[in-house]
Amino acid sequence: MGRSAEQVAAEAVDAAIADVGSFDLKIEGASEGMPAEQGDGGPASYVVRHRHEYIRTVRDVIEFRPADAGRPVRVLELGAFFGVCCIALAKLGYTVTAADAPEFMTQPEQVERYGRHGVAISGVRLEEYLLPFADEAFDVVIMCEVLEHLNFNPLPLLKEINRILSPGGLFYLALPNAASIYNRVKLLRGEMIGFDVQEFFEQLDPRSSEIVNGHWREYTQAEIRRLLEPLGFAIDRQYYFSLGETLPATSLRKRAARLFYQRLPQMKENQVTLAVRARRTDLKLRIPATVHKELREL
Repeated sequence: MGRSAEQVAAEAVDAAIADVGSFDLKIEGASEGMPAEQGDGGPASYVVRHRHEYIRTVRDVIEFRPADAGRPVRVLELGAFFGVCCIALAKLGYTVTAADAPEFMTQPEQVERYGRHGVAISGVRLEEYLLPFADEAFDVVIMCEVLEHLNFNPLPLLKEINRILSPGGLFYLALPNAASIYNRVKLLRGEMIGFDVQEFFEQLDPRSSEIVNGHWREYTQAEIRRLLEPLGFAIDRQYYFSLGETLPATSLRKRAARLFYQRLPQMKENQVTLAVRARRTDLKLRIPATVHKELREL
């Protein structure tokens, strides 16, 4: 009996995580672009905590678009960060490009490590909207835990993703679920959903290396459909997931939580959308000067 996609993904992800274990960006304090509380312990501890998410992403890509020895499957990850998914997919035979903020991707340690695994790199500022890639350049575009951090109108960027995807290509989008039980409880307590005001100060603190704020805008599953479908995407599948599902139910509280999520999956803290480029969108977007300094139409 052959190995399952889950097993294949886990093996590739664990090999990529082992590589990050000796990776040091040599940044004082928090890692670049990473909130301080997540940066404690450096890249190695961060990627281990997110192992379940990397496995899920790689597994879904394997199942939706298997690597083809006859024709390379071209993958772009926007917001690649430490590149665990990129390196894992490269190990599995995909042709991979990792993209993130130029300040992060141009560091010599990043360039060397990605190059060693045959992963191309690109420094991209998503707020500039125009992506530096040719039409239909990729068969899969991955964007995990990025959309909620964007503090600008995301429609032009999503239209650009439609442009660079091949016909029938996959847009893999993972992000928090705005309707999660955690957010609902916060609202009942009168608390803020997303990042705290203190993060404004942390981003501009000269002693901090943080360059990205927290969650400016979280979305519900229905809102993701409303974003993507007018831009030429067809929703193949959407589902919710939770860290609790990947951990042993060793206590009564954890068993109760698992049962709760089984009955109300829409309350889970995270969500995934697999969207297919059904057509090249012809929707015209007018870009006001208050949104972009130079771009007027897309």
